[in-house]
Amino acid sequence: MHTKSKLEVLILHDHRAGHLNPCLGVYDCISTHYETKLTLLATPHITKLQISLLKKLSKLTYIFDLFSFLKFKTSQLPKNVDCIICSGMPNLLYGIFLSRSNNIPLFYAGDLRNVNERLVTCIFTAVEQKYELTDQVILPTPPVKKEFYLLQKDHLDESTALLVLGGPTDEHPFSNEDFKTIIFNFLIFCEVNQLIGMITNSRRTPELSDFLQHILTTAAVKLDFYDHRKDFSLIEMIGKSTYIFVTEDSTSMLAETIQSGRFVSSIYCTKSILEPLNRKYLEHNLILRQSLNENFKRPTHKGNKDLDLIDPIVRAFKRNLGY
Repeated sequence: MHTKSKLEVLILHDHRAGHLNPCLGVYDCISTHYETKLTLLATPHITKLQISLLKKLSKLTYIFDLFSFLKFKTSQLPKNVDCIICSGMPNLLYGIFLSRSNNIPLFYAGDLRNVNERLVTCIFTAVEQKYELTDQVILPTPPVKKEFYLLQKDHLDESTALLVLGGPTDEHPFSNEDFKTIIFNFLIFCEVNQLIGMITNSRRTPELSDFLQHILTTAAVKLDFYDHRKDFSLIEMIGKSTYIFVTEDSTSMLAETIQSGRFVSSIYCTKSILEPLNRKYLEHNLILRQSLNENFKRPTHKGNKDLDLIDPIVRAFKRNLGY
């Protein structure tokens, strides 16, 4: 009988779901092998100027140690912490300080973005980076919480569709009119295919209340809107859906919907940049990609194999912790 090893885990966070959720996903994976205890610690505020400076100083470790000590002083860590997990640049920089100050292995989910790779024990990424001096684990998608990949076991009734709206970014500069076009085309898709439709937004989605109200009241099929700012569960919405459309800016929600085993399509605008992660999804037939200006097609691709996150993540911890 396998005996689990006790693992005291510290997750750093800056109150951003996009940074915290991948860490919780990593934690869920290692909890399948280890007996775990989790502590969350908030990262002190770091200005953009300080982030830029610390990234540059990471190449000069002695100066980084001095500057980060002056910035962060000391922190009260839980006793017997075995490892630190973090995602997002502010958390990474604080994590490096804690890791070096307390000699604790540091596991990071994401791209280091020119931070000295020697200062990180292990990196989890969905797109291979040019690192040679640290342990790099390539995953099928960024880490997601177990509640999403457990949905792969569901039977899909092919009667429901979900639209997940993000917000404009540099790579995907969606306009208000773009979002209206997306919603309108989603409505047509649901009507043509006689599907029950659901729409949800994110914190970055522009205010579209009047337009949404008009769409909801004129729809020829059942169509519901779930405001992200109110209490609702994305996992429940995904669980009720078969076909899911996600605007391409929503990296975390694309990963979550792919891991759920649904039929997924990403939606892009005319000025969108096809990023390496989305290109990988296309090459592996995990998503369909559609322009917001075209009639929406029924997604035909879904993640039904080679989506395992648990084994590579557990092996990485065993390799770097030695147990």
